[in-house]
Parts: sequence; C-alpha cells; structure tokens
Amino acid sequence: MGGIKIGIGFSVARGNLPTAEQICAFAERVEDFGIDSIWPSDHTVSRQPSLDVHCLMALFAARTRRVKMGPSVLSMPSRDPVHVAKIYASLDHLTGGRRRVICAVGLGGDARESDVVGVPRDERGARMREGVEVLRKLWSGPNVSHAGKFYRFDDVTIEPRPAGGPLDVWIGGNSDLALRRVARYGDGWMPSFITPGEFSDGMKKLQGYTQETGRTIEPDEAGVLILAHVSRDARRAAELAERFLRRAPIPPEAFRERSAIGTREEVLERVQSYVDAGCTKFVLFPVAGADDLLEQVDAIGKQVVPHFS
Repeated sequence: MGGIKIGIGFSVARGNLPTAEQICAFAERVEDFGIDSIWPSDHTVSRQPSLDVHCLMALFAARTRRVKMGPSVLSMPSRDPVHVAKIYASLDHLTGGRRRVICAVGLGGDARESDVVGVPRDERGARMREGVEVLRKLWSGPNVSHAGKFYRFDDVTIEPRPAGGPLDVWIGGNSDLALRRVARYGDGWMPSFITPGEFSDGMKKLQGYTQETGRTIEPDEAGVLILAHVSRDARRAAELAERFLRRAPIPPEAFRERSAIGTREEVLERVQSYVDAGCTKFVLFPVAGADDLLEQVDAIGKQVVPHFS
C-alpha cells in the first residue's frame, strides 16, 4: 500500500462558518494524523458563506510544519496572474520553502466568478493558459517582461520567489479539454467527483495527449477529489448520503459511485476501487458542518490513512 497519499478538503460552503479557533484546530489535527495535504475550496462568488482560500492557506501555514496545501481549485481566469504569483511565492516562504504549496487551477466552478470581474466566459480557457505562463515566468527569475494577448507588463520582479524554482501547477477539470490542458501546460491533473473507471480512462487519454505534446505527466501526478464521511453508524451514514442525494444534480447511483460516505469498511472499499484503477492521490472532502469537522479528521486520520500508508 506504500505510495498512497490521502489529503483532506476544507470547505465551509456545506455547513456553518467555523471560527478561527476551529480552523486552527483542524489544521493541527491534520498535521498530527499524518494526513498528506489540505485543500480549501475557492469560492469568490458563492450562494453560501465562504472564506477566502488564500487567507485560509496562510492560517494553515502558520499552524503546521509538514502538511502540503493547495486550492481546490483556484479560479484562475478571474484573477490577475501577477497577483497570484505574489500570493503563492509568499505562501511558499511562509511554509518554509519546502515545496509544500501546490497551485491547482481551473476555469472556476461558477462562471459568474469571471463575469463579475469583466472576463468574457469564452476567454476563460485562453486566459488560464496565459496566466499559468505568467506565473512560471515570475517564479523563475527577476526583471520579467510579458507581452501576451491578455496580460502585458515590463521589468517585474517577484521577491522572494519560490525556493527551488516554479511551483507545481495542477489543472482541474474532468473533460477532454481539461486533459488536453494538462498535457499542454500542467504539472498534474486534479479531477473532482469522477468514478474509478473515469479516472482510468482519463489517465489513458492523458498519456495519449502528452505523446502529442512531447511532455510527460507521471502517473502519481494525479489526484481525485471525492466527498467523504466516515461513520460508525451505518444508518446515520445512509441518512446523510440520502440528504445529499436529494440535492445532488446527478442521479443517485452516479452520486454514490463518486463519493465515499458510509462505515469505515464502505469508505475503505470505495477508496480501494480508485487505487485499483491506478490512483495514488486522494482528497477526501468531509461532508460535515463546522462542529463536526474535527470528528471527520479523526475518522479519516485513524481509520483511513493507516490502511493505505
């Protein structure tokens, strides 16, 4: 089972807002249990309360020494890449410059995030690609100039820059177009809510696309994000899953295939099905309110992580 990495998601959009003390306790508990990474959600525009993803990551950085972190995933087209480059260079410094920060980007789960900053929806893909190019330039050296279609600047230096050179940039999304973006300019692939079979098919497609681009994405540079809840009570877990099923925009069986909600044995079986499909990295997103987050960290840290470590 060596080589399997289990990370944990952090979102307040599915429950009441946690306090700063609860957030700090969450990060410290993740560190204590040896969970690999924390992935807070990015919701600039949201119908529910949410906290800024980078404020959360700075707080995580202050309360941990080992755990890795990244956004799940950053809505790149709605942000200025120079500002993003500065934020992630700063986070790298705050986490000790030990490659603990990953910049995972996507088009954004809600297209309104681009609308509100005046970015046309049909420009999002092109802006993301150019934005990633800008990030890597600014992270690579001083006195950077750039003259692209969307971004132009002269003699810009980000200091400090990430220790060891540009940070890894993972690309989110499940579509063929997202896979082609990974093949063209990503360092890794981060799909959400897909089945084991869809992950396996996606990796085969990605291998073909990288052959076309002449790049290489290693099999372990891909991680699946799935909703999770570990419960001692099978009935309670079933009731929780049923509540989500009623709100899910997909058929019940499709939801079950893309989540790990149940007893320890049921969750382990679901995660194992992804391992069997070739996945070695996971982000388990707790289905829990603020008051139940620590309970889920404990369950994942005690009952899931040791099984795969």
